[in-house]
Amino acid sequence: MTTESITPEQARAALEQSDRDIAAILGARKGVAFVGSARMSEAQRRQLARYGDVKMYIVNPKGGDAGDIPVVTSVLDIPPGEVDLCVIKVSPRATAKVIEECGQCGIRYALIWTDGYTETGEEGAQLERELAEVARKGGVRVIGPNTNDNAFERFPEPANHRGGKIAMVTQSGANGRSVVEGVAMGASFYRWVTAGNEVDLEVADFVHHFAGIDEVAVIALYVEGFKSPEKLKIALDRAMRAGKPVVAIKMGATERGAKAAASHTGHLVGADAVVSGLFRQYGVVRVHDVDELLEFANFFSKLPLDAGSRCAMYTISGGTAALMAEHADGNGLEMPENPPELREAIYQHIPRNVSVLNPVDNGGVFVMTATPEVRREVIDLIASNPEIDLLVFGMNAAYGPLSDRMAEDMLALAPAAAKPMIGVWTSIITDTQGYRDLVASGVPFFRSFGKAMRALGARKRYIEARACYARDIAPVRPLNGAADALGQSGVVGAAEAAALLGEAGIVLAREALVQTADEAAATADGFGYPVVLKLMSPDIPHKTDKGLVKLNIGSAEAVRDIAADLLARGRDYAGDGRIDGVLVQEQVPQGIEMIIGLTQDPQFGPALTIGAGGVHAEVLKDVATMPLPVTEGDVREMISGLRLAPLLAGVRGAAPADTEALVRLACAVGELGRSCGPALAELDLNPVVVLPDRAVAVDALVVAAER
Repeated sequence: MTTESITPEQARAALEQSDRDIAAILGARKGVAFVGSARMSEAQRRQLARYGDVKMYIVNPKGGDAGDIPVVTSVLDIPPGEVDLCVIKVSPRATAKVIEECGQCGIRYALIWTDGYTETGEEGAQLERELAEVARKGGVRVIGPNTNDNAFERFPEPANHRGGKIAMVTQSGANGRSVVEGVAMGASFYRWVTAGNEVDLEVADFVHHFAGIDEVAVIALYVEGFKSPEKLKIALDRAMRAGKPVVAIKMGATERGAKAAASHTGHLVGADAVVSGLFRQYGVVRVHDVDELLEFANFFSKLPLDAGSRCAMYTISGGTAALMAEHADGNGLEMPENPPELREAIYQHIPRNVSVLNPVDNGGVFVMTATPEVRREVIDLIASNPEIDLLVFGMNAAYGPLSDRMAEDMLALAPAAAKPMIGVWTSIITDTQGYRDLVASGVPFFRSFGKAMRALGARKRYIEARACYARDIAPVRPLNGAADALGQSGVVGAAEAAALLGEAGIVLAREALVQTADEAAATADGFGYPVVLKLMSPDIPHKTDKGLVKLNIGSAEAVRDIAADLLARGRDYAGDGRIDGVLVQEQVPQGIEMIIGLTQDPQFGPALTIGAGGVHAEVLKDVATMPLPVTEGDVREMISGLRLAPLLAGVRGAAPADTEALVRLACAVGELGRSCGPALAELDLNPVVVLPDRAVAVDALVVAAER
């Protein structure tokens, strides 16, 4: 998929126009023209009902007879004003001509089933480019090609549905069908659009549109790539602000290996890391299979966002209770204990040999022997705990009356439940009254305890992220030194790099570049000891690995000797390459070593990376990445998710590191990336030493993009 580069202003205007066009495409139609075969099977005729009771034409150059549907030989033969949608099933080479005719006769919308475009190679890609140009010139908005008419399919409303609907957008028809079949488990769908090759309308257009529909509570995505990152960001922002969670499968989580990166950061950032960072910025819930896409989306659509995430667990087995609790703990969920007086009230009905602390294990016999009124009284007691927000029912097998009665209780209580209820049915057996009652209850449910608790954890994080969501981004600040520093391709010289970083407000250790051993000694005297010496050459990027960085040098004599040695050895390593001199740098005290870097992602442009630094950066690979622009909140979230985050808080008596100084430094790097744009290929600050009172970049590598 080709990525389009447009400005935010252009993206907003395009999305506003797409909103109007999608509403027209999915709304009431005057008529539909079907371009392709004139023969129609009974199944195809039945499928026409999804387009509504409108005037229909079939277009086929050879003519034909389709019974009560008129057949014409060209789109141009359709009476003006009778058709506003054209559904096209002709060869790739013939499609552009049909779109051109649509534009000529005022048909403004088209859906193209035809495949055989970019997915087949360069010849198909060229046909797709021609198709896009013809559609643009003719003012025809297109869904597809390589798609189907799922967008016009209407789905039955499940019994006892409460909550909102799911709008789904996929780039794969096959992998969406199993999701909309979730109607059978009580999921409710607004629309399902398959975007296909996105010659015109794309995933971002549909996300933006559905985020503005009142009936839609959640947007489900199955995507392989994004056409316009700028439109996508605006669409996801609209969904986040509207409180419409986006649940997404994003394919293509492979390592980017097109070029060998000069920096540590370039080696650390895989192709998928930037997408994951983008999703964190906009609260997108990422899942990894279609069963999760269905169950997570169904769950989000049915639970109001103002309900909290503290859980009470209710089941018939101590083993199941332990499994539920373990998954809950692993997903950061709170399970408040039932207070003594509540436990005593529950024990008036349940045997005292089982635990009712939370989870509540009813022991099984209780369900078999108690009346429905008593069973439901116990559930009401559990829900009465003011410290819990949700009640999770665990049914780990089709145990006949045991599971049937648990589900029967859910069916009875769901319409007026004091707290939202969630079911877990892990049995493969679904031909039971219990399963049917669970579906009929309208309660969201899962087919495993792991998925249930992951979804609850994802919902908790989404609510927290939305509560502090802010994407107010300042305008890009131009840097005067960017043109000079990045004017030539490759590694930027030490002096030019230092000037650029300094202008951007990036704090560096005190340093000076010298040419001789005597100059090094004089400079070190001025800094005070100890100092660090580094051989500087744009042709030797990783100097530490070659022994060209020396630490803790404590006297002028030692500085003089080591500087002379570095210059001699540097000339051996660089050969005919460039030697800039020796960098004399203050010795920064020991602290937490981090890495902050910038890379260029092929789709999303400059991206910021923060992680564990020093010589072990590529071994530990403890990093977080987000595309620019980033906010201070983004950076704090990136840092808090690192494995080394507890070290910054101070351990074993160590003073806490100045995390806010690290945040400011990372934000300055992000703004540098925005200012320089694609001219800055890579930036590597490694290590950045975080001390109790500051954060200092000790070493910097700046790489200009190829011209």
